[in-house]
Amino acid sequence: MLLQLFVQQAFAQEVSRQHYVSAKEYIKTDSLTLALIELDIATRISPQYAEAYVLKGYIWELKKNERRAISEYSLAIAQNPNFTQAYLKRAALHFNLKDHRDYVLNDINKAILLNPQDADLYALKAYYYAHTLSPLSLKPDYPNAINTISTAIYMNPNKANYLKVRSEYEFKMEQKLSALADISLAIEKDDTNDSYYHFRGVIKFTMNDYRSALNDLSIAISLNNTSYIYYQLRGNVYYNLAKYDNAYNDYTTTINLLFKQIANTNKRIMSENPLNVDLRQTLVLRGMALVQENKPYDGCDDFKRAVRMGDSRASNYMRQYCQ
Repeated sequence: MLLQLFVQQAFAQEVSRQHYVSAKEYIKTDSLTLALIELDIATRISPQYAEAYVLKGYIWELKKNERRAISEYSLAIAQNPNFTQAYLKRAALHFNLKDHRDYVLNDINKAILLNPQDADLYALKAYYYAHTLSPLSLKPDYPNAINTISTAIYMNPNKANYLKVRSEYEFKMEQKLSALADISLAIEKDDTNDSYYHFRGVIKFTMNDYRSALNDLSIAISLNNTSYIYYQLRGNVYYNLAKYDNAYNDYTTTINLLFKQIANTNKRIMSENPLNVDLRQTLVLRGMALVQENKPYDGCDDFKRAVRMGDSRASNYMRQYCQ
């Protein structure tokens, strides 16, 4: 009798697996409804098939039904309480839906409990802390984020990105010296990452260390000459160093890169889109660089363009310099 039961269970599991495989093939062709049918059959035959529930959750995510996806991930966890992937997926959805942060943290804590040596899970938990509000301060919970990413650094001290992340959190906390120390250590471990030099340039700029910031931003640009934010910030550095011609050149490069990025956008972007906001702000900055170079008429052209784009500061500069 036991042998017969074992054979029946094995047969049922194999049939369920075949439906599961068929569902994955349907997903590849974007046949999501057919994939769900296959998975429903799989879970009816084998109700304990946790992987099938997770795949159903993934499909419901693709169909933009996040609540249904959460239900499927919860079913997977009910069948297999040690299923790390299900906890992580459910935590991510709770986070995206801005549910109570305890839902998010409880799931990530269970994932960590199952994988205590996985430093990336601590980094993810730190991210959740930094991007959800503390119930006490109603602000991003950077103190806990720093403590948690520090655990990840202790576990993997050679991962430069962990140091960069902690530097970002420290900077948010106005701990600029600590942030500078961490990003510098990150650069020691990986001196080819342009974003590290840019962020160190940001920190030094806010500390009014313009010459040192200029060096970091120039390195960032040498590693990646397609990021407009690098040129924009270096333009600001040149401006503060009274090198207005250099500032003008960097602002012009910023504007050209922004135009290119906007042109590559498939749909019409609204005036408050970050690209448009950065474009009109850079026009104002370039206009001011021209004014400082005793070229107010050229600067006024930039102010006029910024006014047409809705920049209120440009209107004030128009009245001041363009009468």
